[in-house]
Amino acid sequence: MTSTHPLLGAVVGTPVSHSLSPHLYAAAFQELGIVGSYQAIECDATSLPQVFRELVQQGIRALSVTMPLKESVMSVLSSLDEDAVLLNAVNCVSFNGDESVGHNTDGDGCCDALAEQGGADLVDAHAVVLGAGGTGRSVALALGRRGAHVAIINRTQSHTDSLIARLEPAITASGGSVRSGSLADVRSASVVVNTTSVGMNSTETPVPTDVLHAGLVVLDAVYQPMTTALLTAAQTVGATTVDGLWMLIQQARRQCELQFGAKPSARALREAAERELVRRHK
Repeated sequence: MTSTHPLLGAVVGTPVSHSLSPHLYAAAFQELGIVGSYQAIECDATSLPQVFRELVQQGIRALSVTMPLKESVMSVLSSLDEDAVLLNAVNCVSFNGDESVGHNTDGDGCCDALAEQGGADLVDAHAVVLGAGGTGRSVALALGRRGAHVAIINRTQSHTDSLIARLEPAITASGGSVRSGSLADVRSASVVVNTTSVGMNSTETPVPTDVLHAGLVVLDAVYQPMTTALLTAAQTVGATTVDGLWMLIQQARRQCELQFGAKPSARALREAAERELVRRHK
C-alpha cells in the first residue's frame, strides 16, 4: 500500500508482506479522521535499530511488531509497560514526544474477542489455554488479570512450569489463578483458547471432539482457514465459537487506543480485513 500522506504507522517483521495491519489501520484512520499512511516494512533483528531510527525521524506515531522481532525490539525502546516486561515481548509501540513505550496487546485482544464476540464472562471463568508460546503467555496473563482460573496445556511441561512461576504473582493479585492442566480440564471449562499452530491450513485439531461441550466459548487464534477444524468440532457440539480474525482485530483496536487515544469500531476493521482476504484468494 502506498500513499502521499505522511507516514504515521508501520508494522515491522519478516516475513511481513502477508500482514493485515496496513489494511486494518487504513480503515481505522478513515473512521477516526486521521490523515496518514501505514506501511509494512520488511525488517530483521540486524536492521531493526536503523529502521527504527529512520521511522522516528519521520515522525512515526504507531509501530506494530510481528515475528521475529517481539523480543529484539525491546532493546531500542525507551520503556516497557508491565505486561511487556512480564511477557518479555512487545507487539506494539506508542510514542510520546521522544519517548517510545513497548506494549503487548495480544492477550487483551483475545479477552475482548471472547467477551464481545463470544459473550464470555471471564470473571471466575474456568479457562483452558492450549500452548505456552508467545501468544499463549499473553492470553494466560490477560485471562488471569480478568479474574479467570487458567489451566495451561502444553507439550513441554518445563515450559509450562516456568511460565506459571513467572505469571502467577500478577494473576493471583488480580483474583485469578493459573496452573498446569490436561485435556480433562476442557470438560469442565467455560472458555478454551487455542494459541498453537495446530489447525493452520490443515484439518488437525488440538483437542478431541469428545471433550468439547455446549457450554464452551472456543476461540482459535489461527485464522487460516477462518473456520478451523477445532471451531467446526466446537460448533458441532453446540459451543460458541470465535475465529482468530476477531482476536487480531481486537488487539489492533487496543493498539490504536494506545497510539492515537481512540478505538476504531471492530466492524470497520473486520470489513477491511475480510475484503483483503477475499482479494488475496481470488
